[in-house]
Amino acid sequence: MTTATTRTHASVRRIVTGLLSLAALTIVLASAGAIYEAIAARGDARAYPAPGRLVDVGGFRLHIHCAGSGSPTVVLDAGLGGSSLDWSLVQPELATTTRVCAYDRAGMGWSDASPGPRTPANAADELHRLLVKADIAGPYVLVAHSLSGKSARLFAHRHREEVAGLVLVDTRSEHMDALTTRAENDAFIEAVEAQGLQYALARRFGVVRLFGAELAGASSVPDETRTLLALLSTRPNAIAATRGEAQARAASDADLRDAPALGALPLVVLVSDQSIAAIPHWADAQRRQAALSDDGRMVVASGSSHAIPWDRPGLVAESVRAVVADVRENGRSRRPTP
Repeated sequence: MTTATTRTHASVRRIVTGLLSLAALTIVLASAGAIYEAIAARGDARAYPAPGRLVDVGGFRLHIHCAGSGSPTVVLDAGLGGSSLDWSLVQPELATTTRVCAYDRAGMGWSDASPGPRTPANAADELHRLLVKADIAGPYVLVAHSLSGKSARLFAHRHREEVAGLVLVDTRSEHMDALTTRAENDAFIEAVEAQGLQYALARRFGVVRLFGAELAGASSVPDETRTLLALLSTRPNAIAATRGEAQARAASDADLRDAPALGALPLVVLVSDQSIAAIPHWADAQRRQAALSDDGRMVVASGSSHAIPWDRPGLVAESVRAVVADVRENGRSRRPTP
């Protein structure tokens, strides 16, 4: 055997040995991460108890957390993949003014999964059952971010006498869906499913628990809250609910198109300037939502991403307080007669 051949074989052996060592290390680390996650997860219920109440709405429970006092009652609904914690910077500000309740849609946050399809219409119906079962009196000012704007509008149309105002925070609408191609929608669904798979793997092997604060974003809140945000969004129920809501995001568009206008209902539409710059037709779709009410107006959140409740919480609170003041000044804050 020549010297060159011997050297080649030695190099191959070193490479193979290195790859095997790397594979072994990966297996050891993955196993350790999985064991760490399994052990730590057993203490989650004690370490991260629901801050509010779990209310049975017909075979499953939804979580709602209320603070403050006064009428109207403000109801906060997070966007796709979000939870009641998404309002961590907004709810305390509003609680000094009136009663404000942040809730988790089915499968999200601390809420149980729902057996029903994750359409905006079903979300609206489930929210109404929650408020009735929890004995949370109206009238309500509904504050919705992103995809939940659809369910908030459907709630307002179906229970008009119980809703005193709306604040839509960079919300998606049927107007945008009509302009979205099949290929674009398919790509969106694929991205959500890929993200769900990444979340599941990261959670299984302890990555979320170790690096949740860095993964969650929302740098303006404490690390413990950011870690909890990551843990809540990577629960199996949350991954499944997010996928279901993404797949059904246009399922209730016909109901929205057929719904009557909102009359003089106080309405503020907050829109991110970054969304306007990045998404064609976004500004026009927001203006069309503002025009649904004779008392509607659009406000641009400058310097904000789509996550306005994190980037501009003061502006969100200011907009909600303006609607609450309008409701009180015009005598709409009294509970409607059954």
